[in-house]
Amino acid sequence: MRASAVQKIERKSSIESEPRTLHFDQIEYAREAALYILNTNSIEEALKIFTEGLQPVATARAEEAAAAEAEEDQWERHAGYLRHPPLAGGGRRDVLTAPF
Repeated sequence: MRASAVQKIERKSSIESEPRTLHFDQIEYAREAALYILNTNSIEEALKIFTEGLQPVATARAEEAAAAEAEEDQWERHAGYLRHPPLAGGGRRDVLTAPF
């Protein structure tokens, strides 16, 4: 095989697509700023400052709950098809002796 015929595959590490983290000095600065806010504001005001601009994020748990609810709704819609017809004479069927 010729060297010119072989293409080099460019791979990108998955770590490169992750968000960048802060350096130690940036973390220290953020801590100092947070302490300043806590020391100069009431708890309610500090909470507003820290949460300003945040928006809820869909989580896997919320998505699972929505999927489970949709599946339950589907079962309820089709429940009429799944019920056994009433027995003649209004009797009950004994599960242990009923023929299948």
